[in-house]
Amino acid sequence: MLTPMPQKIRLIFFTAIFGFTILSPTNIAIAQPETETLPTTLGKPKRTVQSGTRVRLRLPPYLGNPNRRVPAATRGGTCVAKNQNLTALIPQSNLGLTTVGNPTLYFFIPQNTATNLELVIQNDNQDGQTVYQQKYQPNTKAGVIGIHLPPDTLAVNQKYKWNFSIKCNPQDSSLDKVVQGTIQRFENPSLMNKLAQATPQERVLLYADAGIWHDALDTLARLRYARPYDLKLKADWEALLTAPGVEFDEKLAQKPLIPEKEAPKLLLNN
Repeated sequence: MLTPMPQKIRLIFFTAIFGFTILSPTNIAIAQPETETLPTTLGKPKRTVQSGTRVRLRLPPYLGNPNRRVPAATRGGTCVAKNQNLTALIPQSNLGLTTVGNPTLYFFIPQNTATNLELVIQNDNQDGQTVYQQKYQPNTKAGVIGIHLPPDTLAVNQKYKWNFSIKCNPQDSSLDKVVQGTIQRFENPSLMNKLAQATPQERVLLYADAGIWHDALDTLARLRYARPYDLKLKADWEALLTAPGVEFDEKLAQKPLIPEKEAPKLLLNN
């Protein structure tokens, strides 16, 4: 017979296992074709992956920025549907990374009777120079919407602050519903080489493992635009939005993704 493990040793053993689990990267299942080849480190052989590959989501460290993914409470009337909040789809740290000069920012925009929507992007330094400012037509139905930035809006290795707002009353900005965040563009030649050989599903894995939130979310969104009835992609989307470090509730994660053709249009008279 095996001698029972002493209680003290059992406690140390299970505590060690628990601690390892907490510190491990977040794993999320991303839908794949039945068999695909996923590139790993450059110069090493490729490995075969199966449907439901686990992706590690490695977000940048929390920087202590205040959480403004949802608007602060405002007094007086509002133009937003009751019990619905404008929400920026960004990590809890409020910092999102990108590798491109024209990323797409995603928001849940509730039903509203606003005069317009507005996005403002400024340098995150002392001068706070505005690099982009644009108004958009309000959306006609609630859902998650992507706002595309024009080419070369962001410079490499530069941080930017952005504000996105629902303008309820052009004469009273205190009634605006505003969300805020920080975005940073950087270069990673090794990652770019891997991405060039990857399928869209593989790119989601690669971006997430590198902690590049905006590119991972946008790549997955574009897959969903192309395959709107794919339940696996919908499940991947919900898993990404509810992952530790992001942690939106399931109700928000299940909000519809509005097709690109129905996204808010630019208002030319800015």
